[in-house]
Amino acid sequence: MLPPTPGTIQAEGALPPHQRKSVTRVPVTPGVALGTYSKGYFDSALPESPEHDADGTAGGFPALEGDVISVTSTLPQIIEYDQASATKWELRRGTQRAALLDSLYFLSDESPWKHTVVAWTGEIQRRPVHDHEMRSEDKSGTALLPASLPTGSIPPKARFNEIFVTRHDQLQLEEQLYKDRLQTVPVWLAGENEVSDMGVKLRDQTRWRRYAEHDLCALLHYQQHPPDDGYKETARWADYVRMNQLFADKVSEVYNAGDVVLVHDYYLVLLPDLLRQRHPDMRIVFFTHTPFPSSELVRCLTRRKTILQGVLGSDLVAFQSFHYAQHFANSCSRILGLRAGSHSVSTPSRRVQLEVLPAGINVSEIHSLAWSVPVTEKCISLRKMYAGRKILVACDATDRLGGVDKKLLAFDRFLEMFPDWRHKVVLLQAFGPHVASEDEDGEDARYVRTVNALVHSINCKYGSLDYMPIQLHAQSLSTDDYFALMRSGDVALFTSIRDGMSTTSLEYVVCQQNTHGCTIISEFSGTASNLEEAIHINPWDTVDVAKQIHKALNMTAESRQDMFMALYRRLAEKDVKYWITSALRGLLSAVQRRQPAKSPGPAASVAVMREQKRNLLLQA
Repeated sequence: MLPPTPGTIQAEGALPPHQRKSVTRVPVTPGVALGTYSKGYFDSALPESPEHDADGTAGGFPALEGDVISVTSTLPQIIEYDQASATKWELRRGTQRAALLDSLYFLSDESPWKHTVVAWTGEIQRRPVHDHEMRSEDKSGTALLPASLPTGSIPPKARFNEIFVTRHDQLQLEEQLYKDRLQTVPVWLAGENEVSDMGVKLRDQTRWRRYAEHDLCALLHYQQHPPDDGYKETARWADYVRMNQLFADKVSEVYNAGDVVLVHDYYLVLLPDLLRQRHPDMRIVFFTHTPFPSSELVRCLTRRKTILQGVLGSDLVAFQSFHYAQHFANSCSRILGLRAGSHSVSTPSRRVQLEVLPAGINVSEIHSLAWSVPVTEKCISLRKMYAGRKILVACDATDRLGGVDKKLLAFDRFLEMFPDWRHKVVLLQAFGPHVASEDEDGEDARYVRTVNALVHSINCKYGSLDYMPIQLHAQSLSTDDYFALMRSGDVALFTSIRDGMSTTSLEYVVCQQNTHGCTIISEFSGTASNLEEAIHINPWDTVDVAKQIHKALNMTAESRQDMFMALYRRLAEKDVKYWITSALRGLLSAVQRRQPAKSPGPAASVAVMREQKRNLLLQA
């Protein structure tokens, strides 16, 4: 279903449904969007798609001199290695979806440019002996979430023992990845004494994540770990510096003059500056997919100057919301003493442009996934299972940032304040295993126990033999199960206490094209600014959240449709193509506005690079 043009929602609000174009122009076949038909069938409803933009670029794509290189921390595949096997390597697609992944596939499949992905192999796993046990799936076609499951069943984080990969096997994997749909050049992360002509020794593979996740990610999400062993902190930082240097080596191998480099997220904040030292004219975009905190928090970071200077090696820094860009500019001003505003930061040699570019998703891809036959069958099963009841859906990782505990407290308060809804509403909460960081201090484990205790308490308080108000599914959902859940929800409840981007909230809107489910989203989510017409909540205010759940469940069909139309229109207009092409246009603009700087001689350039490298090593 394609929503009406902006402004028609309010204008049509006073008309009866049979006179609204947003109703009468909808195809009668469920799951078929207007864009499915050839041009001319619904010409009056389809937005114009000019072959050339105002600036003369073809098909809405900016004109680039070279290719596009996307640099991301890890591959979207899970890699398994069996040295004794003839095939050696097996690549399995992960079940996680993200806007970043959509951008990689868009650039590879739909853009006019040659696209290369540079990424770490991730923690390479030994192929399990009982391989079939690791791949067991629900073959019955019935929907999951039949009952409340204990989150204690989540398997512990995998530990990766030492693995030696021969040079021959390295080349085999590199060839296999380069021929993949995402033309990928892998980065092998290892210490200097762990690499030889014979191959590479992969030891303690999780160490490459530790600084990014324990120190940097926590602070970006407004969390601070108390000071710990200084030796461990120094070791984490040394590994982080080496990781970024190895990425810089690999990008330099594939880079040609005129190419554009897109660097993603906090694992690689040092990379833009490292690349700038080697290639002064390189055109670089740095995407922040997380929040960026107040300068007061950034000042607490031990490596604060190096982190900020690393990002400022970019030409353009893209943020999820305006407030994040403001915080970054304030940090550059207060910590580095630079002249900075919400649109740019001026360094001694260059001007770095700041832009608010919320991530977009591939709407057409979501349609094809969400309306497959298996998903439809699972959706029907879910609806039958909970017939006569309203369904609240939620999907979160097992970390504190998802705010699942706040959600459960609010749902408890909702059932207490509005007893008429008891036995008439169920919360289906997917609570997948969290793989983002090592839980060194045990807080995630305590959080999981808190969630379990809340679910047990609420179900005991309001449940009966034929009714459990909360169904907790404590495993990663398959793609089909995930989209069946999104399609089944009458209301989606997102209560994150801090996040940069919630792909799930965007995908839920797309999945509601026929049923117009209501979206409730935390104001602390970076995606909230993308979903202006949704119901915004403060997850800490459990009473208000309870009231908003009641409001959402009682919304009229017309109000739900109006909300859906407005939200869908925005997502369709600012999809993954809009996101990436806007970033590239911003990059070209930023390059044109670079302040000219005197180019030092070759000897001076080498001296500067050596000095900067020496400073990094000293900090390590």
